[in-house]
Amino acid sequence: MLDIIKNRRSIRKYSPKEIKKENLLTLVEAGFMAPTARAQQSAAFVIVDDKEVIKALSQVSPGAKVLENSVAAICVFCPNVNDLSVKEMVLEDLGAVTENILLEACHLGIGSCWIGIAPIADRMEKASKILNLKSESFVFSLIALGYPLEEKAFYQKDKIKKELIYWNRVE
Repeated sequence: MLDIIKNRRSIRKYSPKEIKKENLLTLVEAGFMAPTARAQQSAAFVIVDDKEVIKALSQVSPGAKVLENSVAAICVFCPNVNDLSVKEMVLEDLGAVTENILLEACHLGIGSCWIGIAPIADRMEKASKILNLKSESFVFSLIALGYPLEEKAFYQKDKIKKELIYWNRVE
């Protein structure tokens, strides 16, 4: 598993090869398996493979432009924050959900790129409107998906900074 974590990259250039529906469902399943506060079901998903919807979503923020070249996307959203037992932890929950999807995508050889939507109200409103979400819902993230255009898209990069590791207390 650590190899997948080390190899995961934000992929922004995709081949036109379609992603099988069962692989898209596997990515969502990985999202459902993420840890959440008090095991609350804080996430719901919209799997997007319609080119027109993907194009519309690519306009919700400057970072969403990566969607223009993707063959699919997943929207991670909270269906109703008022239904949650620990509302204060919803952003942490949805971050873990998003990361699980990114890691499973890497495991399947699918490129992905996390597009931050929440907590920026304008982005949240635009994405919600495009996806026809109810007013009590909010979009947390969009994930661009596609098979990497570059052959060596997944690779390990040393990101560990030993000077940022402390034992017991920060000195």
